[in-house]
Amino acid sequence: MRVLAILPVYGRALPTGAFVTTAEYVRGLVTAGHTVDVVTTIKEPGELRTEGGVRVWPLRYWRHALRAARPGLLITHHGDRKAARIVAQAASIPHLLMVHGMSEARDLGNPSLVWFPSAACRDHYPAHRGRTLVLPPPIDPGLYRTTPGSMVTLNGSTTAKGADVLAAVAERMPDTRFLMVRATGHTPAGLLPANVELVDRTDPRTVYARTRVLLMPSTTESYGRAGVEAMLSGIPVLAAPLPGMREALGDSATYIPREDTARWVAELDRLNDPAVYAAASARCRAHADGLDYAGNLRAFEAACRSLRPRRTRPPGLAVRPPPAPRRKHLRTAA
Repeated sequence: MRVLAILPVYGRALPTGAFVTTAEYVRGLVTAGHTVDVVTTIKEPGELRTEGGVRVWPLRYWRHALRAARPGLLITHHGDRKAARIVAQAASIPHLLMVHGMSEARDLGNPSLVWFPSAACRDHYPAHRGRTLVLPPPIDPGLYRTTPGSMVTLNGSTTAKGADVLAAVAERMPDTRFLMVRATGHTPAGLLPANVELVDRTDPRTVYARTRVLLMPSTTESYGRAGVEAMLSGIPVLAAPLPGMREALGDSATYIPREDTARWVAELDRLNDPAVYAAASARCRAHADGLDYAGNLRAFEAACRSLRPRRTRPPGLAVRPPPAPRRKHLRTAA
């Protein structure tokens, strides 16, 4: 199978869990023997490059990519308008739409298949009547498992991720060290308490190696990916009681109403008891170990293979030879 994924970004430093999830599914397709090309829709400098067996084309080469890839499947993200325009030029090719969050734009169009990370996310789009696939993000234990550290961590610096909750809790616990991972291109509003360290996004294992407890007081989550990542290392998770979060973390997390600052403080204090912490850590590790990373990749690959083109020869693609990009403008980087 030949696949063309039209994504905002691919490879290098992926800024959000949505992009990481899609990249992991793409790598799974490559590992399964399929040919994948990617067009990135966020304009960036550079030329055609190869990354992990995937040709990555800048947006200005999308026509060349479509002809060179000769895809039997297109993959895009919901809300990416540039990708939607490209898909409209290849309407005969099956289209898999990946919906990572609860967007205000609830019209999903008419793709061949829509992927959701959770039933909670799917339920956010009740008007959609097409074929759907509800499948958790594939989270490779080898990329996240580490020895926990000593800090209370929030993976994000926006109010939506709970930066305001962490700041309020930190003010009440001046002897506890907190870690806040900055959202890409974002600076938290207001001054943080002195016991909060703000760091840029980096290798997740570096973050979890400094983390004793993970906080997830989000306002909305389609799936609690960061919680699963932390649980792989036995890191207890305190989370807002959102449906997507509960699907991801099950009974292994402790759920706290977002606005109940006193309860967040009390639960953190409770985890200072070594016996309480050990029991919570064991539950988290067992839950994460029970998730089927390889099975998720297989299920996604099977769903992709099940899609069939509407025509055997899409007009305007197979009949024209792919124009070779000018070599002096192209370079390949490992």
